[in-house]
Amino acid sequence: MSQRRLKHTALATVLVLCAAAASQPFAQDLTWHVCQPEERRVTCVVDGDTLWYQGTKIRLVGIDTPEVEGRCAAERQIAAQASRYLATLLNTGLRKIEFNGEDRYGRALARLWVTEGEVGPAMLAASLAEPFLRRRPPPWCG
Repeated sequence: MSQRRLKHTALATVLVLCAAAASQPFAQDLTWHVCQPEERRVTCVVDGDTLWYQGTKIRLVGIDTPEVEGRCAAERQIAAQASRYLATLLNTGLRKIEFNGEDRYGRALARLWVTEGEVGPAMLAASLAEPFLRRRPPPWCG
């Protein structure tokens, strides 16, 4: 089996398992934090639009947030705020994950809901994200 087919088969298996897990109640004892560079990433926040949940790397659908290692100090500062805010939202209680394929980097694409509602719109409302695929450059570096 080719490496690419093997990768896609493995990802499909993970997505099926995650979809099955998504129908189960989420573990209430999870504590979300921003991933540290040296840690084994199982359940943590990478940045404002990417996280690990039980070993699966997930990219939030519909939003774009600044990069942690962004082009300017302002972008890096907002990225740190977005990462912390996403962890705060997830710590209110993850209620639902709706998977929607994968991106070109092999991350699972998904929408997430917490106790207060959907995560993506909450990130937009907090001015820590922009709609994904905007035609103009992100405003973080002016």
